[in-house]
Formats: sequence, C-alpha cells, structure tokens
Amino acid sequence: MQTFSNMRRNSSHNQYLKLFFLTLVLIVYQIFSSIYLFLSPLAGFFFVYLVKNFKNDNIKVYLAFAYLCFFELNQGFYLFSLAFLFALFYNFLKPRIEAMFQNELWIAALTVASAYIGLFLINTFLAYLFGGEFFYFGMVYFFYIVIDTILVLLLLKRYK
Repeated sequence: MQTFSNMRRNSSHNQYLKLFFLTLVLIVYQIFSSIYLFLSPLAGFFFVYLVKNFKNDNIKVYLAFAYLCFFELNQGFYLFSLAFLFALFYNFLKPRIEAMFQNELWIAALTVASAYIGLFLINTFLAYLFGGEFFYFGMVYFFYIVIDTILVLLLLKRYK
C-alpha cells in the first residue's frame, strides 16, 4: 500500500490555533476586566512573563507584549508606558531584586507590585508632562497585585 506523505496530520498548526483562541479569550477577558473591577486585568502576570521569558524568541513573548499594549489602551494609560517600565525594570531593578531575595514568592510579588506601581508612577509623570488627567491608585490595585502574584506562582513554574 502506498503512503502519501502529504496526507499526514501536521501538528504544528494546532499550536497556532491554540494561540489564536487563547488570544481571543484574553481579549474578551480584558474587556470584561475593564467592566467588572473584581477581575484582575492580568498586567502584572504578563509583565512577569515578559521578564521571565524575555531572552526566548518565540511568539508567546510577542503576544504578551501585545496584550500589555491592549491593556494600556483599554485602561486609558499612555501607550508604551509599560514598555518603558519594562526596560527600566529589566535593566536596573531585576538584578537587584534577585540579588536581595532568594525566595520565589518575594521576587514574584515585588515584580508584580513593580509593574502596577511603576505603571502608575510613569503614567502620572507623563500626565504631568502633557497636562493630562492624573490617575488614581486605589485599593483595587493591591487586590490586583495579590491576584496576579498568586497566578504567577501557580501558572509559571519557576520565576528564575
């Protein structure tokens, strides 16, 4: 019996389909998180994912960056302020945090807290420069920090 090599099932397309549907789910989740305040926008989670996997050159890193840009646009923050924060954090704060703390919980919690607090500080500074409205940092952001830290510890295997 003759076998046809072009009739094989190609499993590489399944990965792209999974990423496509994951992207759709995350976009819908981001829309719902802007409507309902009890849903974390997952900015800290994806910020930690970018910090952890920045050296890897795969499509998931680019999708995480695209999600953070969509988050900024959806929440009314200045575009690419998280990219600027990531550059500052990755070059200056990450080595110091990892040198000071050896516990994975503290490193993940400080990285998530740096994402939300740094985003607030950079956007407040940009609002001051451009004469825009200042952002309000409420207690809900501490809830987001706790939720994102728990998700980082559960879903990302090791921080380092």
